[in-house]
Amino acid sequence: MGEPKKAIGYYEQALEIDRAVYGDQHPNVARELNNLGLAWKALGDHQKAISYCEQALEIWKVVYGEQHPHVGIGLNNLGLAWYALGDHKKAIGYYEQALEIWKVVYGEQHPQVATGLNNLGEAWRVLGEPRKAIGYYELALAIDRAVYGDQHPDVAIDLNNLGLAWYALGDHNKAIGYYEQALAIDRAVYGDQHPKVAIRLNNLGLAWAALGDHQKAIGYYEQALAIWKLVYGEQHPQVATGLWNLGAAYVQLNQKAKAKHYLEKAYQIFFHFFGADHPDTRGVKSWLAGL
Repeated sequence: MGEPKKAIGYYEQALEIDRAVYGDQHPNVARELNNLGLAWKALGDHQKAISYCEQALEIWKVVYGEQHPHVGIGLNNLGLAWYALGDHKKAIGYYEQALEIWKVVYGEQHPQVATGLNNLGEAWRVLGEPRKAIGYYELALAIDRAVYGDQHPDVAIDLNNLGLAWYALGDHNKAIGYYEQALAIDRAVYGDQHPKVAIRLNNLGLAWAALGDHQKAIGYYEQALAIWKLVYGEQHPQVATGLWNLGAAYVQLNQKAKAKHYLEKAYQIFFHFFGADHPDTRGVKSWLAGL
């Protein structure tokens, strides 16, 4: 869904027609409501997304009963929306309900079950429970490897998630091991110039920085930044994140002129996209103030 605003117009028209033809309690109506929810989520209006997803879920429950894949999808979408709003406990409640349905419908060893486990892992990691997250990620990894084999994008996501959790626990060497495995898979699958490859490289940079090897971190940050510039152009928040990381590394190396160069560029991009009050804009500004 490249243009969610345009999509919303089409979904609203389709919803109007489906309601006129089928009435309010029909799967087609639920589909359009769910599509509207996903489109509003893509635009960042998570409250609106929740409203549409709730309406879709209620119809699916009436039409299909409680234990149906569509109900699982509806619950999972609500979990994603609440996660995006920062209510991770509420998200977990929805993810758990979705996971139970998917286990009943598909069995324990299914990619949809792995998705549910990964979502739960993410929510627990963000809540500051990385050990709990690791349990979910490891289960997801085992399923994805069994289903897809070792060289699959979903396996790379699982490995990267495990790296994030071990990083949060302070075991940066273990994190690096997982990030390197994820990077190798993504390069094999997508080639060298892909946003996912850049994310893995950036994560490796962060891990090496945490270990105090800022020179090594810079090498990874530079590779990630080059990809982001190629994919998104020079003026993009992801590019600003890469510039910020490079600036921070040069601060640690006490190379203040270089640090200032990168941090000022990052600040300009964040300010342009988000304004002065956004956490990223303020964060870079505080680094600049400390020079």
